[in-house]
Parts: sequence; C-alpha cells; structure tokens
Amino acid sequence: MKIIIDECLPKRVTQFFEGESVYTVPQIGLNGTTDSELLDELDKRDIDVFITIDGNIEYQQQFSKRNFGTVVIISVSNRFNDLLHLKEKIVRAVYSVAKGEIVHVS
Repeated sequence: MKIIIDECLPKRVTQFFEGESVYTVPQIGLNGTTDSELLDELDKRDIDVFITIDGNIEYQQQFSKRNFGTVVIISVSNRFNDLLHLKEKIVRAVYSVAKGEIVHVS
C-alpha cells in the first residue's frame, strides 16, 4: 500500500503505518503545490491513500473520480500529540477507504 501524508501533518504520522510505503508530500517533491496540482499528481503516481487534516479540501476539490482514497482528520490541531489518540481510527480508515471516497476521522 502506498500512503501519502499531507504537508500540513507532522512527519511522525508515517510511524502509524509500519510495513507500508508511506511518504510525506515534501518527501515526494510536491510541497508548495496547489491542492488541485497535488491531487492530480497523486492520481498519476499510483497512490492508494492520501491523508490530510485540511477539512476544506473536500469542498474545494473533486474526489469521486480519484484513483486513491482520502482520509480527512478532524482534530483540535495538527500537533502530533493531538493526533496520537486518533492513531487506531486513522489506521482503520486508511485500510477501509476506497478509491474516490473520503473518510473522516475524529
């Protein structure tokens, strides 16, 4: 499974997915791109799941025809300590989301 973590999330979130191919947006050279450019590029790169904390992205972009599933985290902040209690829910969401689908985790 190939998972991409949005640049607005801490790199340590990659630790939630041992044994998987997990990268951050900066690690794949796409930091600073617009949301639409990023999503289009992820479509081309055989990504299975995109994880973000950007709750507005689903209202600004089209997801139903994407080649990957998206997990949107709803949290008080993007600090790792504020995300840690959501680890199990995030992992379950990543393994259950279908391509073109958005799953919310809170």
